[in-house]
Amino acid sequence: MMWLDVGIVFLLMIAVGFCYRLSDRLRSLKGLTNVLSPSIERLSQVLNGAHQAIGLLKQATETSQKGIETYIPSAQVISDDIVLLIEHADRMSYRLDDLITKASDIEKNLRQTVLVSIRQSEKQNDLKTDILSKTQSRQMDDPRDLFVQRVIARYPKEPGITIPEQEKIQEQQ
Repeated sequence: MMWLDVGIVFLLMIAVGFCYRLSDRLRSLKGLTNVLSPSIERLSQVLNGAHQAIGLLKQATETSQKGIETYIPSAQVISDDIVLLIEHADRMSYRLDDLITKASDIEKNLRQTVLVSIRQSEKQNDLKTDILSKTQSRQMDDPRDLFVQRVIARYPKEPGITIPEQEKIQEQQ
């Protein structure tokens, strides 16, 4: 039994040594607690402030949500109007493109027409100058001219238009 007593004494000695070391560590922890307590209190204050800020942030979010909910229907109406305006603007741009294309075609045709009419008027001017050059060689009171005027006066092309000679004859009668 002696071995048993020696084993128990040995275990008790180990337990006492362990408890002594544990006591030292607990004392050092108590010292750290005194040192850390201001930091712990400060951390607690910061956490309380954060908790209050989160509460205020929740209130602000709820208020903003209510405010936004009042504007959402009008924003939807405005959005729909903008979509309609964009569609109308697209249609107008296509129409304007078509009109520009047609206008450029008309401009080309007009330029060609103007060139042709200028050429024709130049030809007519050339013919008139030829005719005038031929007629100016005759005297002003040439009987042939009077005869032609009398014939033309009897047969006007349009009934509403009269020739000055015919008007003079009618005034004399």
